[in-house]
Amino acid sequence: MTANLIKWFNKFAKNENGATVVEYALLIPVFLVLTLGSMEIGRILMVYSALEGAVTESTRISITGNIPDGYATTEDYIKDYVIESLENFGIDAGVNISMKVYDSFSDIGSAEPFTDENADLICNNGEFYTDVNGNGSWDEDMGASGAGGEENIMVMEIDVALPYMMKGFIEAFSHEDNINLSTSTAVRNEPYGGIAWEPSDTVRACN
Repeated sequence: MTANLIKWFNKFAKNENGATVVEYALLIPVFLVLTLGSMEIGRILMVYSALEGAVTESTRISITGNIPDGYATTEDYIKDYVIESLENFGIDAGVNISMKVYDSFSDIGSAEPFTDENADLICNNGEFYTDVNGNGSWDEDMGASGAGGEENIMVMEIDVALPYMMKGFIEAFSHEDNINLSTSTAVRNEPYGGIAWEPSDTVRACN
């Protein structure tokens, strides 16, 4: 009985029929991962390149203040330009455009000055602040919304929530539906003869 079993196993051990099918079954998942992953990375790089190009052109628009007829502000034109540029690459949703104006580069990201009596770095009741951006409330970033005017500092940031092209496939590796791409830049506008934004010196009580 034992000899017959050994003989039977030896017979199938030497049988290579179907070996190619098994090899393909093992290699196909690896091949698919590499192929689909390359396509996804290529698409991400393409969109990021478009994002960088849109920011570069937008800063040129802000620096020169040169906008077509029909636009009330540089900010409106820049937003339309960026959105249209990204739509050419199939991105028609998930785009967030932020523009802030400052009086100097050193002000970027700085809080509006206030009397921090308790040294907690937060503007509390009983303390006073200078409403630099004129929005009526204390902000941890004193930048005012907009592209500003001549010789102002403009900081622009674009965020894109890019849906995965291979969403069903990606879900096997990640719980995220999108990959977030962002880029930003800071420029000083040229003295092109427009009206410059000026910081407010109004002092208000902290809420």
